[in-house]
Amino acid sequence: MKKIRLAGLLLLAPLTLLTACSGGVPLSFTANWYRNTALGASVNDTHEELVYEVTFTPEEADGGLEAEYETGTYTTSLVNTNVTLSDGTTTEGYIYTTELTISGRYRLGSEVSDTFHDSITSTVTFLRVTDGMRPVQSEKEVISTSASVSVPETLEGAYTTYHYTYSVSYDAGLTTATATYTDLTEKEDGTTAEPEVREYDIDGDTSFLDNEQILFALRGLDLSSAHSFRTINSVMGIVSTVSTSSASSAPTAVKENVDFTMDGTAVDEEIDAIQVNLAYTTKPSGQPQTLVYAATTDPANNTYRNVLLRMEVPVPNSLGTLVYRLTDAQFATK
Repeated sequence: MKKIRLAGLLLLAPLTLLTACSGGVPLSFTANWYRNTALGASVNDTHEELVYEVTFTPEEADGGLEAEYETGTYTTSLVNTNVTLSDGTTTEGYIYTTELTISGRYRLGSEVSDTFHDSITSTVTFLRVTDGMRPVQSEKEVISTSASVSVPETLEGAYTTYHYTYSVSYDAGLTTATATYTDLTEKEDGTTAEPEVREYDIDGDTSFLDNEQILFALRGLDLSSAHSFRTINSVMGIVSTVSTSSASSAPTAVKENVDFTMDGTAVDEEIDAIQVNLAYTTKPSGQPQTLVYAATTDPANNTYRNVLLRMEVPVPNSLGTLVYRLTDAQFATK
């Protein structure tokens, strides 16, 4: 499978440039997305909807290529479901879906590109915390416009639009993964490329997470200490280790100013949170993402459900940062 030049809109795209995976210990999850966090074995009556505002902070202009983004929207949905594994057995689990929509332009000197309209939708199915949140399958569709060169000579050659789907299915024992990449960009003759399939050996001592479940799964961890796990890097075409800390920044307890609606009630105050950097453990590790999650208030009465409050994603080529902030949360009632 060819290496995919993923754009900065992809949630984990900055996590690139890595080598092989390293050792670690299995992750231990708690159902912190429920008010009663002890309900991990029972997934019934789960329905959560989150909405984020996405804004762009540009880097200081130096006369080269610049990016401009309008305010975008990122939504997530979590529901319980009966999951059928590859061996035909069924068990309980979750379906987690996300959608990002955002528009923008590129600027080079006095030239400004046409407005592009990017989107990323994803769906991932995984098991309960009592089953280690093992992924079963995922798929996403991407329309993304990305800077193709760091120092372009012309605006026309400065960026490229990608349109593709990427799906992954796992065997029941979580030892192998089958990934399919389909480039949906039309060729000059009106056809599209044939799907490319790659098999991965993902058996190992450390926990494995599908890329599309990572941001949600981190809610189930005690983020006051660092954690590592393995995932597929679709850019490099290998399995690698990701950590919730970096050489320059360990997980940190912070006070986060929030302004969102929770189950119809306004929340505008400072709350306890945990800030982590998410990056590959090898060098060079690429630019980490900054993630801020609400801290557990009380395991039996977890008000803010360890929700992701803010996320900062660097745009490639040092063009700026996309900032996601929670604006509305409809949590599961239990």
